[in-house]
Amino acid sequence: MPQPQHDDPSLADLQALSFEEAFTQLGAVAETLEAGGLPLAQAAALYEQGMGLARRCSQLLDETELKISQVRENGGAAIPTVNTPADLTPGPGLAWEHIEMPPAEEDLDFGPFADGAEA
Repeated sequence: MPQPQHDDPSLADLQALSFEEAFTQLGAVAETLEAGGLPLAQAAALYEQGMGLARRCSQLLDETELKISQVRENGGAAIPTVNTPADLTPGPGLAWEHIEMPPAEEDLDFGPFADGAEA
């Protein structure tokens, strides 16, 4: 069984992990914490490491879900690879291409609250 790393992994280290690697490490961290008997500082550090691994797994699952949604919307056509959420800009084949934008603030009807008065 893989042992959790007891040093503090950097964000770059976490970003380099595949889903399978992060998930395996997360399982090892959870088992170590569940076994108990750790000094408080070590348990807290492992918990923090586990949370980072959980975020990495969640990020990878979200990216994969987005890719699957995009492929479905394109009728199975290949789409450009997306590396980070910052790379997502509206354009052909992206999921939010068909989302309606909310009306501008001046077009919203705030009813009795329009002048700042409370009901």
